[in-house]
Amino acid sequence: MKLNLQFIAFLSAFFWIISCRTESQENPRAYVEGKIIYSSIDTNLYRLKILSGSTIVAETTLETGGSFKLSGPVSNDGFTIASTEKIKSFSADKTGLTLSKDALQINIPKGITYLKFNEIVLEK
Repeated sequence: MKLNLQFIAFLSAFFWIISCRTESQENPRAYVEGKIIYSSIDTNLYRLKILSGSTIVAETTLETGGSFKLSGPVSNDGFTIASTEKIKSFSADKTGLTLSKDALQINIPKGITYLKFNEIVLEK
């Protein structure tokens, strides 16, 4: 009886640990970092977000010098980086990224979960 309880406890712990994996393709996370270049924005009001579909999964303000880091769960269909100010241009370590027509979002294609922006230049 004691052996059965130990075995059940072991199996429970094993399955709990396995279910917490974040590297699984069933539970992808995005990690985005980089630097914002700007001339005249209020950095206290500026926000950068990760959107998965229409859901905000991460949001941040700028660090000193315009640096930022974001991380959050995303769907397998890609995700979006949304800015509260219009984006003039950007450069990143991955290809296939596109700027939305309204210049407020950068669309990240399926399969990219880690992304480093060399710079995101704002219109202001």
